[in-house]
Amino acid sequence: MANLKQEKTYIIAGINGDIGLEFVRRFENLGRLYGISRKQERLESITYEHVQADLLKPADVNTMFKSMNISNDLTYIHLPGKFQFQDENHPITDSNNDGIGDDIFATNVETFRNVMPHLFTYLKTNENARLKIVAIGSTSDLYDVPYWHSFTYSKNELRKQFRLMYGDPETYGRVGSLFINVSTTDGKQLDGERPHISKLFVLKPSEILDQAFPHIVSTSPESLEISILKPNPNFACEEYLNNHEIKRRWYKDMYGESN
Repeated sequence: MANLKQEKTYIIAGINGDIGLEFVRRFENLGRLYGISRKQERLESITYEHVQADLLKPADVNTMFKSMNISNDLTYIHLPGKFQFQDENHPITDSNNDGIGDDIFATNVETFRNVMPHLFTYLKTNENARLKIVAIGSTSDLYDVPYWHSFTYSKNELRKQFRLMYGDPETYGRVGSLFINVSTTDGKQLDGERPHISKLFVLKPSEILDQAFPHIVSTSPESLEISILKPNPNFACEEYLNNHEIKRRWYKDMYGESN
């Protein structure tokens, strides 16, 4: 039987998030596993190789790739990216006045743009190499919701980068891409952003991986986008996606019943 640890390499960028931790747990016994984080501290009780790097710093990214022993079968999972609710009470930092939050765009898009040249080099210097790229988006990216316009815009730019990698003529047929759109997901981030939210229709990270896992490990060189959610029956109501109702619901989740 072939040794999977020699055949497959997994790089998970953003391992300290709630979904990142679940990815590490799922892949720790399937091959050589690298976990990327800006923090020096490694995750406990999980077998992986910890790499400290800030993906917004090209020098860090260059050092990161030089330090890794990557096989001919690479899965790169890109999870960094800040989210911010934005309105008159939650202003974004927008230094160039383009309407997009600087940190939101940088962490979601620039981080991957810094990684892309190294992934292309990996493919173009090894004709036997195969690559799968994976990222997380939101099911609400399908809708023009003003309160997270910067986030949706950034995720759509990231989708463009994924399509560019998938369709590159020099490496076509050796790259598969997967964008996993998820609804509200439980964890530390949600507890900080919306401490008063009901968890009735909230996804668990394990539920995301349960459904997405077959698509992640698929070797088919295709560009795929899937959505995973817990359907809320209120979604069928005409007012559910009304901007005023979205804002009211979020303020209640963020600040409690009285707001």
